[in-house]
Formats: sequence, structure tokens, C-alpha cells
Amino acid sequence: MNARLSELFATRIDTVSDLEQLEFQSGQVWTVQGGRYDGLQILVVKTERHPTMGVAVHVSVRGPLTTEGGSELEGIPHLPSTPEAMRHSGLQLTGFISELPDDWEDMYEDWLSDAEMEEAGLFSLPLQEILDTIMAKLSWI
Repeated sequence: MNARLSELFATRIDTVSDLEQLEFQSGQVWTVQGGRYDGLQILVVKTERHPTMGVAVHVSVRGPLTTEGGSELEGIPHLPSTPEAMRHSGLQLTGFISELPDDWEDMYEDWLSDAEMEEAGLFSLPLQEILDTIMAKLSWI
């Protein structure tokens, strides 16, 4: 039996929204398939239901990213996204880690504080578009 089915049978599912939360779970490693970011790994660090925004999938982009100006980033510790954005990002589930790094937590806490004041939200664009925008802005620095 594959891991996804085992997980579903081992988990009590009470509502349709629980199914959505199962799709993206903390510790999952997804890999970008195709395009400029082919092979880049995306780590789900937290999935939660926010009271006003709905389901939030918090990810950490792992791996080198190069700006248009040639500068290199080692990744992006925290990006809050919608499940729909994740579904449209050309990702393939490629692994799972049980011990998460903690480099995303400070950015998450900042996001949470801003979200409580309704000054932060969730990305609804595919990750490739978000990364293109971030990398383009960083090339100006």
C-alpha cells in the first residue's frame, strides 16, 4: 500500500477541510518540476487553519536561487501560500523529513504578528511566479 493511502487510513477525517490539510503536511519535501526552478526543493514547515484566511501552507524554499544580476541566495526560509497556489506550482512530492530546521520560525512569527493586524496574507500565485518576482526585486539591490 502506498504511503498516502496508509496515511489516510491511519488518520481520522471528520470534514472535507481535513482532506485539504492532509494534502500538505509539515515535513513533506516537494520538488519543482520544469521551468527555471526545475529541481528546487520546497519543504512544508507548517500547515494551519487561519481564522480569516483559511488554510495556510507555510513553506521553506531549499536550495540555491540566482537573481537576474547573478547574486545567489541559499533559499527562502518562509513563504505563506494557499493550498491552491501549491497545487498550481508544478510540484511533485519527493520525500519527507521528520526533523524540521528552525530557520523559518522567526519569519513565521513576524508573518503571524502582521497577519493578526491584517497586514499580511497568503500568496495565491504559483511558487514560480512568486520566486520570479522576489528574484527580480533582489537583482535591483
